[in-house]
Amino acid sequence: MKTQTPPEVVLQLDADPAQFSGLRRIIGAHLRLWGRFPLAGAAELCVTELLSNVHRHAGSPECELTLRLLADGVEVAVSDHSYVLPRATGLPAWRSETGRGLSVVAGLADTWGATPTATGKRVWAVLR
Repeated sequence: MKTQTPPEVVLQLDADPAQFSGLRRIIGAHLRLWGRFPLAGAAELCVTELLSNVHRHAGSPECELTLRLLADGVEVAVSDHSYVLPRATGLPAWRSETGRGLSVVAGLADTWGATPTATGKRVWAVLR
């Protein structure tokens, strides 16, 4: 008998880089349960980049990570308390140590975006 898993996982967390590897394992486990494991690497990297942006730019590490099963893929999203919407500005200078996160997300995701919320914003990526 196949066990049913919820089509959505929501985690309240702090964007702490020391916790990112554990979160990547959680993402991989859920995608395996949902039959979407081929998307795990891209989903894990997108979430890491989105959480890194919260850590660097949001002013507070408090955020919410959402994984959602879609009919043809998965959606990953990170909501934080900053009202400043991210914008991709292209690749930074080759010597720069920052500024590549959204370019990575855009390259991995079929689509991505940022939506204002009542308490900040939600940045999401759809992987198929």
